[in-house]
Amino acid sequence: MMMKDWIATDLDSTLFTRAWQADDAVAATWNALEDGSRQPSSWMRAATHRLLAALAHSFALVPVTARDMDSFARVEVTGLHLRGPAVVANGAIILGWDGLPDPEWEAVMTERLAPWESRLHDFCAWLAEKSRGLARARLVPGPGGLPAYLVAKATVEWWRTPEARDMIAAMDWLDCRVEVLGSELQVLPPGVGKRGATLEVQRRWFAGQPPLLCMGDMPLDLEFMRLGGLLATPTGSTLDLSWPASAVSAVAV
Repeated sequence: MMMKDWIATDLDSTLFTRAWQADDAVAATWNALEDGSRQPSSWMRAATHRLLAALAHSFALVPVTARDMDSFARVEVTGLHLRGPAVVANGAIILGWDGLPDPEWEAVMTERLAPWESRLHDFCAWLAEKSRGLARARLVPGPGGLPAYLVAKATVEWWRTPEARDMIAAMDWLDCRVEVLGSELQVLPPGVGKRGATLEVQRRWFAGQPPLLCMGDMPLDLEFMRLGGLLATPTGSTLDLSWPASAVSAVAV
């Protein structure tokens, strides 16, 4: 299957929200209950859903997300094809049109990640100890059972404390990318990232044609967003609030 025109978009906090916004909100992700039924765990604004449904007639919608495979499997939005191609686990996994992991990319990432397996486990244990349990650290699964990256969750306020900042500065992260994104810290080994995987999707499934539109909510998303002809971010997102006030004032004038 080949479609030349496409849109690359982050999901959580860009298209999805965990807060119930309105009676006409569209369920976006689902949790399984013990009785076998499901309940929504995040939603999409109805107007956003209408926009994407209209765009989907002419453009392929390509998710670019930090979600791992299990979490991504819970994404299901009525009327939208979001199964693949897709960039998953911050680029450690790519899904093809069939929604299955691409074996070529899996081989590439397995080679990149294998040397980092023990080190990521060490980082995870170190964070749990040094944060006194305040940062809940876990390894996000990637290709071949290898960890793709590390994520540690705490409150936004705690990450801003001198204790948290000193803890992060004290660790030798060995050229890993370390970012605090809202309520979580992400540690990405070299070679893992949304931009590189999005470029691979562009090469493999869109004949090298860049996306017309890229959407995201974090400054880190700009790396893949700048591949697009147009960029978009939700009002009030971290990316929106990071733009200089002078630039916003100039637009307002």
